[in-house]
Amino acid sequence: MDNYTPNEIKDLKIIKQRVMQNVVHEIENKSPKPKYKWRFIIISAVFTLCVMFFMLNQIMNDNQHSANVPQFDFTQLEFYEEQGLFFINGFTLGDSKSKVIERLGEKESTKIQVAELFADNEITEIQEDGNGADFILDYKGEARFYFYDEKLFLMLLLNTNEEQLEKIYNAYNGMKFTAYGDHYLYSSETSHIIKAETTPMGNLYLYLSIAEPEQLMENEGYIKLIESTD
Repeated sequence: MDNYTPNEIKDLKIIKQRVMQNVVHEIENKSPKPKYKWRFIIISAVFTLCVMFFMLNQIMNDNQHSANVPQFDFTQLEFYEEQGLFFINGFTLGDSKSKVIERLGEKESTKIQVAELFADNEITEIQEDGNGADFILDYKGEARFYFYDEKLFLMLLLNTNEEQLEKIYNAYNGMKFTAYGDHYLYSSETSHIIKAETTPMGNLYLYLSIAEPEQLMENEGYIKLIESTD
C-alpha cells in the first residue's frame, strides 16, 4: 500500500509546524515584565528622596552651626579681670582645648605642628615662651593658643590694636609697669601676666601667660614697681 499523503494534510502539517515554531520563538524572545516592577520603581524613588532630604538637612545644620559660631576679631582687643584672672577676648589660661576649639569653630582654627612653629626664625619670642606646648592652634593668623595636657597655658595675639592697648593699660588699676618699651599688666593673686611688645616687623604682639614673682625679679620695670610700693 502506497504511503501517500494528500496535499491538504501536508499543508496542514506545515502550518501547524510553523505555528509551533512561532509560539516557541515568541516565548523565547519576549521580555517578561517583572511582577514587582512598579513596586521597585516606587521604592527607588522614595529612597532617592530620603537621601536628598538627608543631604539637605545636613547642609542646613552645617549652615546653622556656622551661624551660631561667633566670629572673633582678635585685632580688636577686649580685656577684663575677674578674681585675678585675666581674660583676653573671653579666653583665659586654664581653658580646655575642647572649649577653645568649640568657641573658635573647628573650621576656622588650624593645628600647627610644634616642630614647624619652632623652626620659624621670625618668631623667636614664641620659641621661648611656647616651649613645652604639645598642641598649638592658629586662628586666622590673628591669634595662637598653646596647650599642654589639654589646658591653655599661653595665648598670643599677633596684631594688636595699639590705641586700644594704651586705653586698657592706662585704665587698669592693678599692678602695671613698663620695661624696655614693653607694657605689662600683672596679677599677684593668680600670677597672670600680660606682656605687649612691638616686634622688629612692626606688629604689636600681646602675650597672656603665667609668671611667678621670682621670675620677674630681673625685670627692671617690676623691680621699680616693687621698690616704689615698699
